[in-house]
Amino acid sequence: MRFRNYNTNIAFIDILFNTIIGITMMFIIAFLLINPIAKKGDIIVNAEFIITMSWPAENNDDMDLYLKDPTGNVVYFRAKDRGLTHLDRDDLGTVNDTISTDHGPIIHQLNEEHITIRGIVEGEYIVNVHWYNKKASQDAKLSNGNEYSASTQVPVQLKVEKLNPYQLIWAGEKIFTQDGEEQTFIRFYVNSEGKVTSINHLSYPLTDGASPNGN
Repeated sequence: MRFRNYNTNIAFIDILFNTIIGITMMFIIAFLLINPIAKKGDIIVNAEFIITMSWPAENNDDMDLYLKDPTGNVVYFRAKDRGLTHLDRDDLGTVNDTISTDHGPIIHQLNEEHITIRGIVEGEYIVNVHWYNKKASQDAKLSNGNEYSASTQVPVQLKVEKLNPYQLIWAGEKIFTQDGEEQTFIRFYVNSEGKVTSINHLSYPLTDGASPNGN
């Protein structure tokens, strides 16, 4: 009786296939170890409070935000970084709203300033706004080229927000009627745990009230 011989390469193919998979996986692991995947969103903004001041976008006047912290530091356009507080930008009205590019000017009409409090210091914080510079009609233009009418009053909005956890501490508006005017918007007390325990609006000047126009 003769037996048929069956020649097959299935076992050899399986071994070869598994070997190729193993080598490929080791190559991928080695590549990842050499070039780790970049993390996205790894920048963490650390702030406990943010104070935002804004006034009408079409207004050319220069309004300035001031903050006095419990240690006596005063943050404003000439001292943007003191202690744990920081002024992000000195907005000059429409003066610094235009950016020149190779494709022409880009106008971003936004009158807004922010001060961030990056840590907890127990005590009273005082927030003021100062009408620093009133633009005269003869030296100011609107973005559409029309003549600009000098302001007789400027409505200014302000809000104080706590970020960790989020809470709107206060929001309000005051009307400024003369160049050089300064107003206290809010005085708030923060305890050692970062909680606002009291608020008042008693006037406390932080500037000498002077403006470039001598008022």
